[in-house]
Amino acid sequence: MLKKTSNIFLFLFILLLVGCSTQKKSEFRLYRFIDNLNSENIEGSPLLDILKKSTEIKGLYPSESRPLSDLGSGENPYGLKRKIKLGGTDRNILFCPPETHLSFSLDRLENSVLEFGIGLITQDKTAENSGVPRKEKKGVFFFVFIESEGSKKRIFQKYLSPPSDKESPVFSWHSLDLPIVKKNVRLSFVTEGDEENLSFWSNPILYERQEKTINVILISIDTLRADHLGCYGYARDTSPRIDHLAEDSVTFLNTYASSPWTLPSHVSILTSLHGVNHQVYYNDESMDLSLITLADIMRERQFCCTAFTGGGFVSSDYGFSKGFDAYSNDESSTFRQDAAEHLFQLVSEWLDKQKGKNFFLFLHTYQPHNPYACPIPYKTMFLDEGAKWRYLDLLSYLGGKPGIFKALTEEDRQNVVGLYDGEIRYTDEKLIGPLVQKLKAMGLYDQTLIIFTSDHGEEFYEHHGWGHGHSLYDESLKVPLIIKFPESRFSGRRIHDIVSLVDIFPTVLEELGIDFSNLEIDGQSLFPLVKGKEKGDRVFLADIASNVLASHIPQKITMNRGKTKLILNKRFGPEDFSFFLCPPPVLGPVELYDLGFDPTEQQNISDKKPKLANQIVQKINEIYKAAPKKKTRKLEIDEELKKQLRALGYIR
Repeated sequence: MLKKTSNIFLFLFILLLVGCSTQKKSEFRLYRFIDNLNSENIEGSPLLDILKKSTEIKGLYPSESRPLSDLGSGENPYGLKRKIKLGGTDRNILFCPPETHLSFSLDRLENSVLEFGIGLITQDKTAENSGVPRKEKKGVFFFVFIESEGSKKRIFQKYLSPPSDKESPVFSWHSLDLPIVKKNVRLSFVTEGDEENLSFWSNPILYERQEKTINVILISIDTLRADHLGCYGYARDTSPRIDHLAEDSVTFLNTYASSPWTLPSHVSILTSLHGVNHQVYYNDESMDLSLITLADIMRERQFCCTAFTGGGFVSSDYGFSKGFDAYSNDESSTFRQDAAEHLFQLVSEWLDKQKGKNFFLFLHTYQPHNPYACPIPYKTMFLDEGAKWRYLDLLSYLGGKPGIFKALTEEDRQNVVGLYDGEIRYTDEKLIGPLVQKLKAMGLYDQTLIIFTSDHGEEFYEHHGWGHGHSLYDESLKVPLIIKFPESRFSGRRIHDIVSLVDIFPTVLEELGIDFSNLEIDGQSLFPLVKGKEKGDRVFLADIASNVLASHIPQKITMNRGKTKLILNKRFGPEDFSFFLCPPPVLGPVELYDLGFDPTEQQNISDKKPKLANQIVQKINEIYKAAPKKKTRKLEIDEELKKQLRALGYIR
């Protein structure tokens, strides 16, 4: 008995040692200096004498910055931890006006790389031609020192000159291979120079190179219908590379978005909350900073988190940058026909710098979104001979939102669909194909979790309307969901059960072994379906609020029970009918469709199954009554964002 007990204690002791060793390695896998900064790390700063506690003084900080609220960022002494927008990209920074001295103690350095950006901003508001001479500013020196066993060495030095008023902020990125130091090492970040400069360190990190990394890539192709892809049964060859990716993946054949338009749907994807729970419904509402995002969780688990997006309604202005170390709003993408190819070029350059790091990458493009335009030969690839349009801003042609119910000839309708399909093929060839090849060439494909999806679909007059954002039929809500697991596990599986985009968040966490049981989310992991441990359709929930984007479309809510789908329609008012150039279709307050027998939702059976309809309506009422109070921030849309939204046809 004693020998058996001793063996048990020995076993537990070994487990403890292994656990401690694993924890230590995990903690150093990626060391964020921002997260580890506290008051004790600040050996000097001009802010110490200006601020009391953490009170901010207007004008003291860069105007395009705000205090950092990312999960795991810790306390924020003197407001040094910030998010700042530079050239359309939100970056996490340590604000360090000269002279600031930050110092960090580490256990060791081994096979370690130090990465950081440095930047300088001017906020000289002196009016031009005022006759008042400008003070000539001097620049800032940025230093990094390493200290061990009483020896201190400067390992980095760079001088940045202050930008002129008309220049963008000065910024550069650096990567240093550090010497091996077995124990007791200290790294210091120092800025010296003109005290009026607003200087900063951008996301300084320390990481140990790893031979095998774990990577997650979430791809959102805006406005992409599932049924226009080959792997979902489409007759046209719009998606050969996506189809090939699907062969290595699990394909979910019945996936529903939480909203038929971009902003609320992406909030749902990144928070695993339906609209009723995240409450972002209108274009002037931004995510509440208390919401936990997928990037928040990934960042806290030491993943480098970066996003490249098309901006617009996925702009960081709406709170999407929360949790991301860097979040790019490519403001030019809404105006260019080669947005998908341009996105790949940006991502390819970024990937070249990520070897040896675990990363979470979020990609978004508006390429298939109206206006329908892409380079030749793709724009004509699926057009009939003699087609009227080779480029089309459909909403403008229809007369804006008042014209979304206008009928076109079948020939013109097919022209529109052909342009849309050409956009898909262009995105397939210029973004998805090259991205997969890049990952394979870098040896990252097998160890990367790739999620391919969209935020909503597009209506081509199947229910007497065009575009999206005004209806909850399947052409607006059913989107592709293709998940390529590491090592292509579960490849080739096709899941027919109904799922929701809010299920992506917990699926990623389960794949990474991250416990999410305490998170208040609406989604469920997809693993039980993938592994065959769960059968049957899940419940989806989607809605649109009344009069979104001054559309005069009343509130709509949809929910299912199995393959039976219910849509609740709030009534149009008299002023709503007068808004439209062509009257909207007359709809009853309740629509009920059996998707198994009527997949195109043509036969409303609500009068034949009133009991079932009432049961679903009752469940909807329960959910909306239990929803939390409104938790959003009002957003003032600036001129740059308005230009992007006009280009996408959202506002006029």
